[in-house]
Amino acid sequence: MPDISNELKLGITLQGVEPPDVFQQQVRDLESVGYSHLWVTDSSLHARYVYSYLTLAALNSERLMVGTGVTHPFTRHPAITVNAIATIDEISGGRAMLGIGAGDRPTGELGFSPARLKMMREMVTLARRLMAGEKINYANSAFKLVDAKIHYKHRDHVPIYMACSGPRMLALAGELADGIIVQVGVSPEAIKYAIQCIAEGAERGGRSLDEIELWIMACGAISEDREQARNSSRTMAAWFAQTVPLYCELANIDPKIVKGIQTAYSGGEFHLAKDAARLVPDEMVELFTVGGTPDEARDRITRLADLDFTGINFMPIGPERTQSFKLFADCIRGLQTRG
Repeated sequence: MPDISNELKLGITLQGVEPPDVFQQQVRDLESVGYSHLWVTDSSLHARYVYSYLTLAALNSERLMVGTGVTHPFTRHPAITVNAIATIDEISGGRAMLGIGAGDRPTGELGFSPARLKMMREMVTLARRLMAGEKINYANSAFKLVDAKIHYKHRDHVPIYMACSGPRMLALAGELADGIIVQVGVSPEAIKYAIQCIAEGAERGGRSLDEIELWIMACGAISEDREQARNSSRTMAAWFAQTVPLYCELANIDPKIVKGIQTAYSGGEFHLAKDAARLVPDEMVELFTVGGTPDEARDRITRLADLDFTGINFMPIGPERTQSFKLFADCIRGLQTRG
């Protein structure tokens, strides 16, 4: 059977939590161990500025696709976001991606609620039109464009990825996006459910799944120290109970456990939810993360072998992020696909 690394792409999401010199070395390491895509989070006040770090990523790599992982419609006018990513695309020599999401807790501390479907649709549509070189006049309740266009030479299509968990947002992404970062955990049942939602949206948009890149979000800490890795990953599993409890219900997690996690959950980012994390059983770590030893991470990805998707997008959790992403790359290289 062929090596899975010949079929699957390997991406990563990083927050700008490391100092610039450390981040630049991480970028060089990522490329050397086989990652092809790097998304940097737009984490408001929780991490360093996303477009500065994307510039560093572009200048410290030769092949990596680089993009927001993800930005949102709130803290910048959508046209400014398009201008920013078009600039990153120029700096990187055509390697930029625009990742968009509804907005999570880092936007909440700035007074915003997650974007509704209508706003997400408008942002994606306007981004495409601006990239195509159109002059746009447009107004809605959130923003306006008056004879707006990009006034310099730029690539006319930067791929747009949507990060999604909920069924309606997954369907919208299936209708509109070039690629989708599916954040529903790593159980085959949850991913099958998400793909079904995406397929319904794709059909509505007159497209097939073959036209869309599907990326599975796989979060967690990877270490030979099993307990340390699992404990570092529990905050991410708690995020699912708090933010998209639907997937706990699909997995038949005890509702009392879910309610307890929700009651204890606090903090503007998942890694701050330490009280809630203490209530997360190993079962949830295994369903929603790849946290654990390299063998355990490999086993969880192997469970997905019968599903059709483009790549795995790893997000390292915990203090040893560089070690985690190197070990995860080893896991993917060592996997064997379905035969």
